[in-house]
Amino acid sequence: MSNHDTFGQPLLTFPELDKSPLSIRAKALVFVDPRSRQLREELELLAPLALPVLIRGETGTGKELLARQIHRASDRGGLFVSVNCAAISPTYADAELFGYSAGAHSGAASSRAGWFGSANGGTLYLDEIADLPLPIQTKLLSALENREVYSIS
Repeated sequence: MSNHDTFGQPLLTFPELDKSPLSIRAKALVFVDPRSRQLREELELLAPLALPVLIRGETGTGKELLARQIHRASDRGGLFVSVNCAAISPTYADAELFGYSAGAHSGAASSRAGWFGSANGGTLYLDEIADLPLPIQTKLLSALENREVYSIS
């Protein structure tokens, strides 16, 4: 929801985060200075495009909130899925991100869509990609470039 704070400053709030089981520290972004206002305008232009978006910035600068705003301002009908890649086990990163078929590995009695599958039709926000093993980063880049995801069979 976009509105203004008590001082009339442009404010972007995320009231639904109070109901979310996800842990997010910030619940609003304020766009006061000219550079921030330009960023907000660019977000609104990016939102309707079906393109991967790279958001760079220091820890705590609101990258996930920007991604959430792009998702909300888009016409994507699917979920917003946020994944901290640093928390994914390197051993299971491929299966976690891209999914797997039943019997693909020991203990895989059923299929799992993975994070890409969970966000299908929506937005997948990947944080800390550099913490993934290099072969998984290569597969991730290929999935983004080709817009195709292959699960482990």
